[in-house]
Amino acid sequence: MTMLPRLHDVSSRALFALAGLALVGATGLYLFEVAARYFFNAPTTWSLEAVQYALSVLIFGALPEITKRSAHVAIDIVPTTLPARWASPLSRVNHLAGMLACSLAAWIVAMEAFKQLDRGLLTNAAHPIPRWWITGMIAVGLFSSAIHFARHAIDREPTAR
Repeated sequence: MTMLPRLHDVSSRALFALAGLALVGATGLYLFEVAARYFFNAPTTWSLEAVQYALSVLIFGALPEITKRSAHVAIDIVPTTLPARWASPLSRVNHLAGMLACSLAAWIVAMEAFKQLDRGLLTNAAHPIPRWWITGMIAVGLFSSAIHFARHAIDREPTAR
């Protein structure tokens, strides 16, 4: 394996670990909010907002590793019923379609993140934070997934990973 694919795999694992931390944090904050609200009658104004922000990190941080492992939801009735000589090209076409869709979405979201950064936009919340980092996380996850789709498409065995 060359340096760039290895670096991409390491970054995907790091994002996956960050997603795991976001899951732990979101779960802890949610439990904290339930306890504060129902046991101490002292609800917070910030914990549910933080959980919402953690969800974007959780989803789009995990996305590249899920794509790398081909662990995403797939309806594979057609490819599994086709002979191998037809299933392999179909798999490549599907991976290229995934790459194009994720690339386009990543581009659109990244441009929006730059606009948000330039304009200094904040979230509409009791405790506003800059929007660009949430949108940027979405763009990073989509872009990394697009690269994994491309790698699957050019791999000698596109269905095996």
